[in-house]
Amino acid sequence: MKERRYTIDSTEANEINEDFIKQASKHFKSENQNVVIHRANWLDLPKAEPAYTHVFDFGFLTGNSLTYIGGGTREYTKRAQQIVVSKFAQLLKKDGYLFIDTRNYDYIKSLMNLPKEEIFENFTFDYSVYYHGFQEKVLVFPVYISDTVVVLHYYDKQGKKWSKLDLYPIYQNDMIEILSKDFTIEKVYHDFGEEKKQKSLFVQYLARRK
Repeated sequence: MKERRYTIDSTEANEINEDFIKQASKHFKSENQNVVIHRANWLDLPKAEPAYTHVFDFGFLTGNSLTYIGGGTREYTKRAQQIVVSKFAQLLKKDGYLFIDTRNYDYIKSLMNLPKEEIFENFTFDYSVYYHGFQEKVLVFPVYISDTVVVLHYYDKQGKKWSKLDLYPIYQNDMIEILSKDFTIEKVYHDFGEEKKQKSLFVQYLARRK
C-alpha cells in the first residue's frame, strides 16, 4: 500500500496463539514495521488486549483463517462464520472495506467423487501469489472432501515434513449471504483476477461496510 502511495495511519493485527504472536513480532521488528498485535478470540471482538482504540478503513481476513471456524453441519458453520464476520464489521468504519479470501470450496467439492489420482491431478494450479513453489516445493492436496469438512495434507519436500489442516468449507453463495448482512459486495475475484472461473485456488471478496 505504501508503494501505491496510500497514507497509512496505523496497521494492526489480531492473534490469539502466543507462538504466532512471537513469530509475527520478530518478523515485524526485522522489517522495521510498527504493527500492534491485539490478543483476542474472534468471538470476543471488539474486546481485545491491548484494547482497540479506533475503527478502521480496511480489514483483511485472508488465507484459510475464516474456515477454521465451524463444524457439525453446514448451517452451523454458516452461523459461526456469520458471527465472526459481524464481529469484524464492528471494527470497520461505515463505508470501510473488508477483503476476505477463502479456498474455492465449490471447486474442491466438485472433485469429491473422483479417484484419488484424478483429485491430485485436478488440484494442480498455475503460479500462485500464495505458493510460489506450489506443488514443487510443497505438495498440497485434499485427502478428505465432504459437504462440511475438507482435510488438506501438506508435504514439505525439502524438510520432508507432513502437516494437515481440517477446514470447514464456506461456499460462494453462502459467503455472499454472510457478507450481505453487514456489507455490500463490490467485487468478487478468482485468484485475484476479475474473470469468473470454476477452477481457481482461492476466491476473494471485496465488501464495503453498510
